Amino acid sequence: MSSSDQIQHFLFTNADIRGQLVGLEESYRQAIENHNYPKSIEKLIGEFMAAAALLGSTLKIDGTISIQAQGTGSLTLIMAECKSNREIRAVARYQGECNSSAINELLGIGQLAITIDPEQGQRYQGIVPLENATLAKCLEAYFDQSEQLKTRIWLAGNSGEQVSGLLLQAMPSAISPTDSDAWPRICTLTDTLSESELEKLQNIQLLYRLYHEEEVELYPPHEVNFSCSCNRDRIINALVSLGAQEVEEMFTEEPLVEINCEFCNQSYTVAKEEVEPYLMELDISEIASDLAPSRTLH
Repeated sequence: MSSSDQIQHFLFTNADIRGQLVGLEESYRQAIENHNYPKSIEKLIGEFMAAAALLGSTLKIDGTISIQAQGTGSLTLIMAECKSNREIRAVARYQGECNSSAINELLGIGQLAITIDPEQGQRYQGIVPLENATLAKCLEAYFDQSEQLKTRIWLAGNSGEQVSGLLLQAMPSAISPTDSDAWPRICTLTDTLSESELEKLQNIQLLYRLYHEEEVELYPPHEVNFSCSCNRDRIINALVSLGAQEVEEMFTEEPLVEINCEFCNQSYTVAKEEVEPYLMELDISEIASDLAPSRTLH
């Protein structure tokens, strides 16, 4: 990549196809530095982050896009999210050995969800089963089944160090009437790209290497940064969501409760007096719910 922690758009001017290139280095390291993830999960987290940045850059709204996979295997959950300002974060939960490099083997029986959460408007989520060995192929299957939008994704990374990605997408308008074979031709050209080239070539070099016979317009890059949205209020709200009884039991055993953010691993020490106002609001809400009239539908 020409520069780490950047995303750069390009457009095939005569083919109704757009593309993005992303490279993550420092933002990727920040996401994993406080976690002792196995190498296989470190690599997969990088791919999830790169994919979230690529998909987030296609949105024309302010909000957040998240890619999340859950399953019954040793890797029980993995997710990454990217905001419209290109702030990204990621997390994984696992148990036991995680030696496989295949996402469907790590997660077992599971599903992949892509969620778009706009700052204004309705939340949208699409879900597909995990039936492929790589995240790129899982995402392509999602777009094929859920969006009917021609999309190809290439991901490559050095576990714990850097990750790169390339996305191609047919424009929503239509296939160009003057170049109807553009999509298969450009995908075939891109399939010749090696992981090493995706990781190491500068963007201009990479595009010339692949598409020197095509008309491509390259736009200025944008920075991508790791950022966690956790704060004390969010942590306390998460604690309160466990329920008043469980929270009371926790503080009966200890005067202070320590909670770590799963994304950045920052530690918060919470005292009971900090939580009590939140519990009072919870009690009032429950009382109001109990007093609300019920309706019977016939």
